[in-house]
Amino acid sequence: MVCTSLNLIILIFSFFLLANSINNYFYLRPAKSRVVDSKVAILIPARDEEDNIKNLLSDLSEQILLSDFSVAVLDDNSTDLTAEAVRTFVNQYAHIEFMEGKPLPSEWLGKNYACHQLAVAHSDTKFLVFLDADIRVSKDAIASAISEMEIKGLDFISPYPRQIAKSWSEYLIQPLLQWSWLSTLPIKLAQRSSRPSLTAANGQFFVVKTAAYISSGGHKSIKGEVIDDMELAKSLKRASFKGGVSNGSSIASCRMYQNWPQLRNGYQKSLWRAFNYIPNAIALSFLLIIFFIYPVFEMLKGSFFGLLSYLLIVLSRIIAAKLSRGNLLSSFLHPISIILFIYLLITSWIQHLRGNLSWKGRNL
Repeated sequence: MVCTSLNLIILIFSFFLLANSINNYFYLRPAKSRVVDSKVAILIPARDEEDNIKNLLSDLSEQILLSDFSVAVLDDNSTDLTAEAVRTFVNQYAHIEFMEGKPLPSEWLGKNYACHQLAVAHSDTKFLVFLDADIRVSKDAIASAISEMEIKGLDFISPYPRQIAKSWSEYLIQPLLQWSWLSTLPIKLAQRSSRPSLTAANGQFFVVKTAAYISSGGHKSIKGEVIDDMELAKSLKRASFKGGVSNGSSIASCRMYQNWPQLRNGYQKSLWRAFNYIPNAIALSFLLIIFFIYPVFEMLKGSFFGLLSYLLIVLSRIIAAKLSRGNLLSSFLHPISIILFIYLLITSWIQHLRGNLSWKGRNL
């Protein structure tokens, strides 16, 4: 009886994930881009990004449908030739600005302080657009994001870029990013809600009305937070502003990590904070095993329940992959992806407890 009840719960949950994915798929169709007449500041914090910043600035130099915009890059005390790469564009384009970052105060994390400096210097604009230096954007990316935000009556929006995966670890882990919010969050409700618990965001591409940013405290209110994008979105919601994640796969793309060591270190630095108590991490790992790994063992033993549960989850993954322009075949490897994610979560906590976490040469 217990096993039958558990199987039923797993089936219902799997069906919910699929149904929610389908609903979000149709809601997140791209909005039509239109001309943005308001003043826009595109802000890029950059630390050791000489290999990426040139591509992004090249993309931004070709933006269309923006009548009044500027681009500012803040060199966050880089140890490479990031500053020289930016100055090359500054000399060619009048609307591109270079800023030298100040020394990092002890209570701040690097990216948060860099974004804070950028925002303070451009507080006379209507919209602030934060971009990571390793992102690539289409010619109408900024206008498209702002258009969607205005059409839906939102105060901020975070278009989730297409996550490019080439190595085996990226192939297994990166598709989980979009699937996690697409399958669990009712996006339309989440965008309209002021509840911080209904929040998803991606700091690679984050657009916010300047007035809302200032009123909520901006990055100053989250100065020491590792997961800056989620915490900034929650801060905005606590101040009663509306917004959240959207589908940005047609206007932006990003390859976050190049190999397994980079991916491992990147996830380890933040996963412990996403589930900031050890009991939470243990509970999550247990639930992931029950809902996504246990059915596979049942399926291999010939169980129809196991097969149906597995197929429902794979279908939800396929919908997420289609929406985010990801690889459809990785959907069938979902149980392996979950096992690898649990490993990253456990080792993130181990490294955090040992005080070994750092990012770009700075301790966290």
